Amino acid sequence: MSQTARLEVPLRSLVLIACLIAVPLTLHGETFVWLDEQGVTHFSDDPKAAPSGAPLDGNEDTHVDRLRALWGSDRTGPVPRTPEGNSSSAEDRVVRMVRGAVDDLERGEGARASAALRSATRVDPRRPEPYWYLADIDRQRGRYGAAIEHLSRFLATAGPSLEPWRKLAKQRLIALEDEQKLADEDGSRGPLRWIASDSPHFRIQLDSDLSKVSPDFARSALGYLDAARDEVSSQIGVAPLEPLGVVFYGRAAYSKANAHRFSFQTVGFFDGRIHVASPAHPSDELRSLLYHEYTHAVFREQTGGDRPYWLNEGLAEQIERMARDEPASTRSERAALRSRIASGDWIPLRQLAPSFSGLSNDDARAAYLEAVVTVEWMAERTDRATRARILQRIGEGRSIDQVLHETLGLDTERLDLAVQARILDEFPSVDAATDIAPD
Repeated sequence: MSQTARLEVPLRSLVLIACLIAVPLTLHGETFVWLDEQGVTHFSDDPKAAPSGAPLDGNEDTHVDRLRALWGSDRTGPVPRTPEGNSSSAEDRVVRMVRGAVDDLERGEGARASAALRSATRVDPRRPEPYWYLADIDRQRGRYGAAIEHLSRFLATAGPSLEPWRKLAKQRLIALEDEQKLADEDGSRGPLRWIASDSPHFRIQLDSDLSKVSPDFARSALGYLDAARDEVSSQIGVAPLEPLGVVFYGRAAYSKANAHRFSFQTVGFFDGRIHVASPAHPSDELRSLLYHEYTHAVFREQTGGDRPYWLNEGLAEQIERMARDEPASTRSERAALRSRIASGDWIPLRQLAPSFSGLSNDDARAAYLEAVVTVEWMAERTDRATRARILQRIGEGRSIDQVLHETLGLDTERLDLAVQARILDEFPSVDAATDIAPD
């Protein structure tokens, strides 16, 4: 396959293979993920699409990274207060169910949260809060009609005390209508028309339908990309030699233009340009996603490939987290790795260098976190020039062991041990790690 493709999934991004582009919304049903023997990640809403024996992930409950919602949602919403009086009342049951569902969403347990919220609507159909979160879940999955219905029910049941949320719900209804227009594949919009827009470092092509629903889309997208270039140049010290092409499609236009490329449904790929089935309106989440994918593109241009995967993915995540003003790794993430060290389940970096192919879901999550903390350890001990030299040396054909020895004085195995030692210093015992509350 000459292109790689992926569809982003809800709650905690799965191990991301280099130079892929993603959005989290599927057109129909659930999303499934598998890796082929070459380490390419494939995404489909058809569980039969995965080859027999492939590690399939019905990833609604995947908990590796945060929700890449492209809607700018941070899972905030109205949380009901516990009523006074009898704790066994229907009202109190609904409060507990909603609060528990919100906690489930924060832990990445989307299916469990959805079931609890639906139960809450059956217990008390007049309670507005469950509809808010059900709408949020459905719009993440691309179920626009269901999301509109839930938001409409929220507006019908929410009183004056929820007026700020009512205003936001009305704004989201408008955005949902725009998403529906761009996802409608009835062919009524005619042939695809492009609007070109350039900056000194990027050449973008924009589906004219995106421009219609969001007139400032091109300006916002170029702003995100230029900011990504500045951040990567600041942190890694390298940039593409030629302007990078990025193509933004409406969802239906993407499907029509690229259905012939793949035997499964995708919403993005990289073939020297980044191709994106985009949300209707730019957002902070789209911005952070472009930071991530731009870093992958730079890595490939500098090194000539995607390996070592742990370095590629770790750098991209580090840049993305900087874009969100977040730490390079969280204490709870490091605590999770401490538990794997104790159980003997730490995956050697050398095993992760070629690809993350063939890993179970739990191991894939661990591989992702190992990449994050390893690159964090390296970043603390290198400057921008050294990081640029690491990529340059890999591009010259040197092995990762040669490059690590030249820049850090150790090889892959010793880097493995150094990163584990840092985690062990932070959590001297397993109990110290398991007592950590989520960040």
